[in-house]
Amino acid sequence: MYMGVDGGGTSTRGIIEKDDGRLGEVVTSSASNLLVVGQDRAYAAMDDVIDRLNQQGDLSQIEGVIGVAGADRLAVRASWQQYFARRGLKRLWITGDYWLPWANFTKGEDGLIAILGTGSIFFGKHSTKTLRLGGYGWKLGDVGSGLSLGQQGIRKAMESWEGIEPYTLLVHKCLEFFAVSSMQDVLEQLYRPSFAMRQLADFAPEVFSAANRGDHVADQLLQAEAEKIMRNFNALMTALHIDSPTMGLSGGLARLWQPYLARLVPRENPLMSLPVIDEPAVYGAVWLAKKWSQERRPYDVPES
Repeated sequence: MYMGVDGGGTSTRGIIEKDDGRLGEVVTSSASNLLVVGQDRAYAAMDDVIDRLNQQGDLSQIEGVIGVAGADRLAVRASWQQYFARRGLKRLWITGDYWLPWANFTKGEDGLIAILGTGSIFFGKHSTKTLRLGGYGWKLGDVGSGLSLGQQGIRKAMESWEGIEPYTLLVHKCLEFFAVSSMQDVLEQLYRPSFAMRQLADFAPEVFSAANRGDHVADQLLQAEAEKIMRNFNALMTALHIDSPTMGLSGGLARLWQPYLARLVPRENPLMSLPVIDEPAVYGAVWLAKKWSQERRPYDVPES
């Protein structure tokens, strides 16, 4: 049997593939991003998923891929290695969650993806070489991410309200989003200790909505950000020596970004295409588990 787990900042999902090739039921719990929710809550969410998967089949001898946010950071990886060792699961690969949509998209072939959600990250593989760009997190901001776009959209609304920027629908959308009557009240809410920074990502779809209604300020913001997204793709292509890559978009904002990025494709590379990867990432995890087992890849949580 093989196990796949997708542990992110919004939810944690797990699935097993049985010996006859049938997939079990996907089980879902809360967020398990250590960097966002902390160790206790992340472990509790993972416990919930592992316990429920154990009801579908004995996990003690299973091989699996655990795709978790922040896995490239040594402390995060070490924490999860210790956790799974304590749980008695020692034939696992722990990897960044960006591997999972890449696996769904390419099925192991060369290709590039952008994951555009609350945060963003760019990942590619060519032959034996892989490269990841971005994923800096909320303190520095991620290109094309919901959090960055939400911040910029609210800033544009503030500047429009103050007369620095031209009139924009973002002012009205900002007031609605915060359920207040003035932009001064928006600032008051933003700087309350209880306000969660990640909530700003929920404003990102409002920027697309304003642009679709003909708002020039919102549209210019999105065009500028789309250029930055394409620069990340171009950097991947250059570093990996790929001329005409297979490129995919994943994440909660992928479909909203697709038309903006498609406008740039003919100029950058007419052979590119930018399909959206709709398959849940957890399926990529279980697919990778089978592939890496067949390749006899060394485990990140080895057997004793």
